[in-house]
Amino acid sequence: MMLTGFIFDLDGTLANTLPVCIKAYQETVQYFCHRLPGEQEIIAEFGPDDEGMLERLIPGQLAQTLPYYLQAYQKFHLELCKGLFPGIAELLSDLKSRNLKTAIVSGKGAFSAKISLEILKLDQWIDLVETGFAYGPDKPRSLRLVLERWKIPPDQAAYIGDAPYDMQAAHMVGILPLGAAWAETSALTGSKDPYANRLFNSVGEFFDWLQIKINVT
Repeated sequence: MMLTGFIFDLDGTLANTLPVCIKAYQETVQYFCHRLPGEQEIIAEFGPDDEGMLERLIPGQLAQTLPYYLQAYQKFHLELCKGLFPGIAELLSDLKSRNLKTAIVSGKGAFSAKISLEILKLDQWIDLVETGFAYGPDKPRSLRLVLERWKIPPDQAAYIGDAPYDMQAAHMVGILPLGAAWAETSALTGSKDPYANRLFNSVGEFFDWLQIKINVT
């Protein structure tokens, strides 16, 4: 079946934004709780969207913590991550020139995703964005929402992500799971994931595979 839609994770797949998330959560916790949490403490809570994360880290103060977090997120984004991974812009531009569908499915919140899209200038290539949920990770739901909006069957889409959960979610929905192992933060690096159809150690390797796949189909 021909692939007509490509869905991307954001953090650690399109850009090195995971350190941005961690720093912003650390600063927010430090400001409201007067202690600096370690990176692993923050990472251990990953799964819900921004609102859900903040409720886990600082319960009952979302009206105050969310605006502070978003301000910190934007600040660290501009300091630490102003651009996409090398080769991603060319990849997305190529997909767009072929009139193929492109989307982002991310577990992050809608507000921080919007900040990233603006800073990284992703709006010029991405057709739609589905973000996470306060109750916890549910990427199968988000992937199905993309398919419904595109009105295409699962076997015409691929999901590119940097974590085992991304691969599992795509597999559950019937979408082609493709592993992005090009970032230092990728949880797929150096391992064969049981759900991933392919693992790519560089954006260039993925781009080369994509050219063959699209031209053959």
